[in-house]
Amino acid sequence: MIYNIQSLRAIAAYLVVCFHCQVLLFGHLKYSMGSWGVDIFFVISGFVMAYTTDGRIAPPHQFIIKRLVRVVPLYWFMTMAVFLAALSMPFLFRSIDDGLGHLLMSLAFIPFEKSNGLIQPILFLGWTLNYELFFYCLFFLSLYIYPEVTRYFYLSLAMIALVIFGLLFRPENVVGRFYTDPIILEFVAGIWICYLVRHVTIPPRLFTFSMTSALGVASFGFLVAAEFLWPTTPRFVGLGLPAASLVLAAVLLETRGIVSKTDFAVEQGNSSYALYLTHFLSYQLCEKIVFKVFDPQSFSLKLVAFVGAVAVAGILAWIVHRQIEVPLTQSVRDLLSGFGRRSPARP
Repeated sequence: MIYNIQSLRAIAAYLVVCFHCQVLLFGHLKYSMGSWGVDIFFVISGFVMAYTTDGRIAPPHQFIIKRLVRVVPLYWFMTMAVFLAALSMPFLFRSIDDGLGHLLMSLAFIPFEKSNGLIQPILFLGWTLNYELFFYCLFFLSLYIYPEVTRYFYLSLAMIALVIFGLLFRPENVVGRFYTDPIILEFVAGIWICYLVRHVTIPPRLFTFSMTSALGVASFGFLVAAEFLWPTTPRFVGLGLPAASLVLAAVLLETRGIVSKTDFAVEQGNSSYALYLTHFLSYQLCEKIVFKVFDPQSFSLKLVAFVGAVAVAGILAWIVHRQIEVPLTQSVRDLLSGFGRRSPARP
């Protein structure tokens, strides 16, 4: 485990939480600040997939099974929960298409366009997981290629080719538009950060503690300033590259012994997936219930609601992680292990 990446994962999740909770302050998503937690997630994902397989010889199918077991159970659980809640309490949701077809497409990680014009599954946060699963599938196929540098080269080439195809031919169908978006290049950036750290000797004088720290601070500053200084810049350039340099700084700091290794940071990183999938409940609760009881025009109340929603999101995520995600994931692992150990039936 790279502890700085674990901490950065938690920070990215809370950035997304703050981004969505701003509806409590302004009544709508006024600023994009914090939305780039997703870009950090994608870079981290590319890095982690490369890091956990680099130098390890294992059947590729084990990789894809592990990733599916890690991602799918809680996502399916939350998708079904939202689907059933939308049927019984539609007033709690802004835009839910509750058709069976959309449910099946959501569960199968197939992107589709909702009635609000956005390409999102029933659990709207799952749009990022559609990209994640797509990347996992491509990475799974690349695991048949050796050595690592060749693998990374062909995988990068394939993803770059998809982006170029999208830019040149502008596909009109949803799947074509979705999977040729330049945002997929953020996974590529993560892969090459891993290669740089694992296989390239970096002179200590090139990245001293001061220089690496400055890189991290500057990267975060660029992310904050992006929507104000260069709002029309393509997302991969304006957000993806600073996110990549932030991840690089975090990894380099750990290689130099600067590690964020606390129980709190590790626990927050562990529950970051649950936080990402469940945090909408906290601000929906405040927006739909608390503001119905108290005066929503009071900015002080709005600020309290904002802070409270972020705190509740963190607590709820910790509970969901401990009480639902971990047991559910372990049950799926045990089930698959049981199938693996089962001997063929006798004739």
